[in-house]
Amino acid sequence: MRTLSLGQQASLQATFGPRVSFDASERVLYAHDLGSIPSLVKPLIGDTMPHALVQPTSEAEVVSLVRWARQEGIPLVPRGKATSGYGGVLPVRGGIVVDFRRMTGLVSVDRDALTARVLPGTVWRFLDADLQKQGLTLRLYPTSYPSSTVGGWLAQGGAGIGSYSSGWFRENVVSARVVLPDATAREYSGADLDLVSDAEGITGLITEVTLRVKPDAPVAATAVRFESAEALQRCLQDVAANELPIWSVSFINPTMADLKNKAPEKVLHDLPHQSPPPIPVAYIALFAYPAERAEVAPALAASAAGSGGTVLDQVIADHEWEDRFNLLKVKRLGPSLVPTEIVVPVEHLGAALTELQTKIEHPMVIEGVLAREASGGYEAVLLGFIPHDERTFGFNLAYGSAVTALKIAKAHRGRAYSTGIYFTGEGEAVLGTDRLARLREFKSRSDPQSLLNPGKVLHGGAVASALGLAQRIEPLIRPFANAAKSPVGERPTQGEVAGMPGDVAWYSYACSQCGYCVDECDQFYGRGWESQSPRGKWYFLRQVQEGKAKWSQKWVDTFTVCTTCELCNVKCCLGLPIEPSWMKMRGKKLHEEKNMTLPAFEMMAAAMNAEGNIWAAYRKDRTDWFPKHHLAKHGPGTKAKNVYFAGCTASYVEHDIGMGAVELMDAAGVDFTYLGEQENCCGTPMLVAGKWDIFAETMSKNIAAVKATGADTVIASCPACDTMWRHAYPEWARKLGIPYDLPPQAVEECMRRTGFGFMFAPVFHRSTRNVMPARREIGIRTFFNILGPMCSP
Repeated sequence: MRTLSLGQQASLQATFGPRVSFDASERVLYAHDLGSIPSLVKPLIGDTMPHALVQPTSEAEVVSLVRWARQEGIPLVPRGKATSGYGGVLPVRGGIVVDFRRMTGLVSVDRDALTARVLPGTVWRFLDADLQKQGLTLRLYPTSYPSSTVGGWLAQGGAGIGSYSSGWFRENVVSARVVLPDATAREYSGADLDLVSDAEGITGLITEVTLRVKPDAPVAATAVRFESAEALQRCLQDVAANELPIWSVSFINPTMADLKNKAPEKVLHDLPHQSPPPIPVAYIALFAYPAERAEVAPALAASAAGSGGTVLDQVIADHEWEDRFNLLKVKRLGPSLVPTEIVVPVEHLGAALTELQTKIEHPMVIEGVLAREASGGYEAVLLGFIPHDERTFGFNLAYGSAVTALKIAKAHRGRAYSTGIYFTGEGEAVLGTDRLARLREFKSRSDPQSLLNPGKVLHGGAVASALGLAQRIEPLIRPFANAAKSPVGERPTQGEVAGMPGDVAWYSYACSQCGYCVDECDQFYGRGWESQSPRGKWYFLRQVQEGKAKWSQKWVDTFTVCTTCELCNVKCCLGLPIEPSWMKMRGKKLHEEKNMTLPAFEMMAAAMNAEGNIWAAYRKDRTDWFPKHHLAKHGPGTKAKNVYFAGCTASYVEHDIGMGAVELMDAAGVDFTYLGEQENCCGTPMLVAGKWDIFAETMSKNIAAVKATGADTVIASCPACDTMWRHAYPEWARKLGIPYDLPPQAVEECMRRTGFGFMFAPVFHRSTRNVMPARREIGIRTFFNILGPMCSP
């Protein structure tokens, strides 16, 4: 196993303190990117385990690290969010992964020049939010906008949303500061940016980017349906010829439309979070443009009609625009994907799409974006994926379809989308002859040891050579690739897989590793390492199934400390039930296997058993908060159809919560009673602690206490208590055979009878997605960070 010497480790720790990690279980999570490498290809790449992980916070620290690495002869591999699948972040020679997640933020804005200076680890959606506060917005952004970084896109290169009007990202960058192999910092601009853009960090580590922005304005979208690729091409060419003021153009093929319709609906607490309208199984183009340009919509309709297309209902257009970042949702039907990303000129688009559909006999989903060329023409970037299963041998064969796609692109004057580690042989087509030669000369002169991200762009090693050979014998490979079929659709194993529930095992491979869940996770932003993120946990579960990782108490703790806020469920582009899956793993590792839970939970469990609450307070004091003037009407012992369940925090800590709720309900004429000392903790802490026997006992007591009052409805002002009564109690009551009648529609009846009701936000609306940006803006830890798993923010 790759390790640094004790002296080297001590040196890094002296500089970076807790922002360096040598933990093998952590390092393995930085040894991959978004792509799934076929088992037969992995030996050609070699060991990608890094020696260490470092998170610098400033350019000065990056300079110091480069100087140290040069002295020690240790490679450095820059990493943004690893949202590409080209292997650019793989440490093929080990070394140190330089994670830029702590170098984030908008440095400054020049409103006159319409430019913004940005740190490299800044995520696009956070940058856009900061710009919008100043009346500005991005000229373009990648389809991985929710998670990818500014520095990562400059290093990787590419086109995305907005490229129809603004071209490739490189053309929208004014300058970039880079730490060179000799540990000096330099700013590149103009033609010199060719040494930075698309270079994947082989020439230097990006520490700041200055990019062009534009005034913010509302965007409208129009969706058009086409029955053939040729009709789609005619329309796109007509729109371009008429020079309509379109900002962004994207499209999907019929297979993508079909599988988007079949993808499982995102569900929260067994209720649909989104109910997307079904879309026609056809080629669907999406045009985005300034809403103030009223002439665009009728002009698009005319162009569509003249090309054989049909404008779709605005509901579909609006949903597809809102859903533009979720193209990987079809991965849930795989659970893996074979990527086939190519670029073709628009004038060859119809023929290329038709040939792809003819020669590749798999259900290939395609999303395309149009990018303006410097010469004024347009290219179509085709992001294609074939749903498959990496756990099967056939996945190795199906990967041959990527070679077929590249050959088809070349036959239509196209090329590969990027180089990375796999397509270094395509460098001349991707970068151009002169630029490639300039990169080679600069690299050999400035970094003769090849310490900065070795094995990328210029020299891909055995895997690049193998792909070059595969292109020459593509006609021989294609029949085997086409024969390696895989069913499409969710099909989790019944029972257990490697000691975990079958559905959880499936989801671990379905996870796209897109990173949309990472920044919102308070466990992650409080600790800062991939193991603390949802996608890191999913990858660990894959490793367990493959026999490459084992459970330890550290990993049990990692799953246990999840605060159950469920924002990962909301953000996941696949709609995976992440938090419910972690709950199942708690049950497996804590309740069934009796691994240790967190010490705080042990103290809570003792208090629960002794006094019925988690605050180690006396049961006799539980009712002290209740307003004395309401005791006769609503206090313990009164009969009513509704029970107010105050919960432990209102009863012992935040009395104003309970007092306010009682006053509101009484003023509204709600007939309710209060359990008093018969009330116990709702049980949330015991559920998340994996102490399910105590939870079940507590739940039974609470249900019996409510029934004893004659009530049939429970009202809770605490979100955790509400979650238990609304969702956990019904599920557990069914499992344990306890009579329970508390439908989710109870709040609707309460509103009908009284005019108001207590609603649980994660079920009834999506406002909770706005909580995390506010907490990040405040910049301090809140009361909910202290309560941790006991509360839902």
